[in-house]
Formats: sequence, C-alpha cells, structure tokens
Amino acid sequence: MMKFLNKIACLAILAVSLFSCAEEKEESERSIHERILDAYVKVEYPNAKILPSGLVLIDIQEGTGKRLNNREAGYFEYTTRSLSKDVLETTDENLAKELGIFLNSNYYGPKMFETGYKSTYKGLEEVMVGMKVGGKAKFILPPWLSVTGNNGNRWEESNSLIYEIELKEVITAIDRWEADTMRMYAAIHYPGLDTLSSHFYFKKLNDIAHKDSLESATLNVNYIGRLLDGWVFDTNIADTAKKYGIYDPENSYTPLEFKWNDDLETMEKDNSMVRGFCMALKEMNYGDEAFTMFGSKYGYDYRGKSPIGPYQPLIFWLQVEPKE
Repeated sequence: MMKFLNKIACLAILAVSLFSCAEEKEESERSIHERILDAYVKVEYPNAKILPSGLVLIDIQEGTGKRLNNREAGYFEYTTRSLSKDVLETTDENLAKELGIFLNSNYYGPKMFETGYKSTYKGLEEVMVGMKVGGKAKFILPPWLSVTGNNGNRWEESNSLIYEIELKEVITAIDRWEADTMRMYAAIHYPGLDTLSSHFYFKKLNDIAHKDSLESATLNVNYIGRLLDGWVFDTNIADTAKKYGIYDPENSYTPLEFKWNDDLETMEKDNSMVRGFCMALKEMNYGDEAFTMFGSKYGYDYRGKSPIGPYQPLIFWLQVEPKE
C-alpha cells in the first residue's frame, strides 16, 4: 500500500513539474516577443503608447460619426504590415496596384468586423470599440492579442503586425442592415421586385412554358456569382471569368451538373451548394434564366468564406440549359 501511495505522489509531482515547464515555456516565449517589440518601438515609434495588454498604439483619430459599441459590427478599411513595413494584406485597391500585389480574385473594399462575439482578435476589438465613423488608428498588434474567444489562448499570428484601420460604417442590427441593403438594390435594379421569403429574392428573366417534371433530374447550370457592389467572385463560364480577371486554367468551365430534388436539404447535401442557390433552382426548369439575391443566412452566414466576408448578401445569375 505504501509503495502504491509513493508511486501516486511521484506521478503527481511529475505532472506539476511538466505543467510548470509548459507554463514557463509559454511565458518565456511571450517575454522574448516583448523584449524584441520594446526595442523595436523605442527605435521606430518612440512616441507610441504601450497599453497594459501589450498593444502598441502609434496614432489614433477618434472620428466624428456614429460610435462603434461592443456587440455591434463595423466596416473597416485596413492594411497590415510586417515590422519591416512590407504590406501583407490590404483592402485598398489603389495601394495593392501601386505595390504590384493586386489580384482580381481578391476583394478590395471595407471588411466587416463583429465585436463582442468571440470572432475578432482581442487586440483589434480593444482599438475598434469606441471608434467613430471616419476614425483612424495605427497600432502594433503583438501575437498574444491575435486570439479570439473561440480559439482559447492559441496565437493565430506568430509575429507582431502593424495595423492601419479606418472605420467606414457602424451596423447596429445586422439582420435589418442586410434586409435594407437588398431592398435598396432591388428597388434600383429590379423595381417592384419583392421577396419570395425572408431575405430571398427571385426573378425569372425569360418566359418559357414548362411541361417537364424535374423529379430526380440532373440539370446543367451556368452561373455568375456577385456581391451587391458588382464584384464577381465565381462563375463556371470561361469568357466571364476572363472578362473579370478570375480565370483559372485549371478549372474546366463546364456547366454545373446539379441534382434536382424536391427536398431542399437533400439538394444542398447532394450538390454542396449554399441554400440560396438551391432555393433559386427549385423555382426553375429547363431553359430558364433567372436572377436571385439572398441574405447571408442562405449563404456563408457569420463565418464568410474567403474571399467573401461575413454577413454578405449574394447575387447569382442562373441559366438552366434546355433539355437535350
């Protein structure tokens, strides 16, 4: 019995030792970053303010418009740089072109950041919350602040990054903002068009009388996907891809073979397409051409899917090829 207790005690001591070593290793990794960053700031930005979190605030202009509060969303223009000042990412199309890093397949324009919901880096939220529209900030985000509530304390960036951000718009109720944005788009481009259901617009662009049943049919579908500002993010039409600079020679650019089903969930699963796309095709038949627009709850939701940001309404032009 005594030997057993001694063995348990030894294991407990070993576990504590291992935990302490791991904790010490984590602390030493951060302390190394802190020493490097402190030396860098003293040389490059001697007037910068180091906040208790470790974030380095180089410059901030509050702005004069609407204030961004916690649990609200903001559209931001931003540029990130390495400590050597090289641009790593930017929403500024002109800057990207000037530096020779512009890609048609990248989206250039403000990006939405949601605060208070564990989806934005803690360091970014620290600066963003309290800014007003028109406000700008320049700061250094150390890697230990590139964490969200969803990834625990795991650093998503391995190095400190310089951020330059500008708040362009504050959104207090995302669902209402999406609905209003789509309503305004429809009023301009398709006057009189109303939703078929909440956040879902559909309009057939040709007039064909149908007699064919689509039960278990496979449709050949051509499509063009856009954001509401007109930016084309996807298509299976080669000439369109070339026109908008997103052509990829490794893509086949052939009609999508879409398995029609009366059950919407089965349709989604069988075709691996977003729900709004499937909802539109449920309204179509052979030879039909249509416009559809739908909110993010039928698209990529709050996560987004690069290069599409979170809470983005989507537009598709769809064409079902005639029955052979």
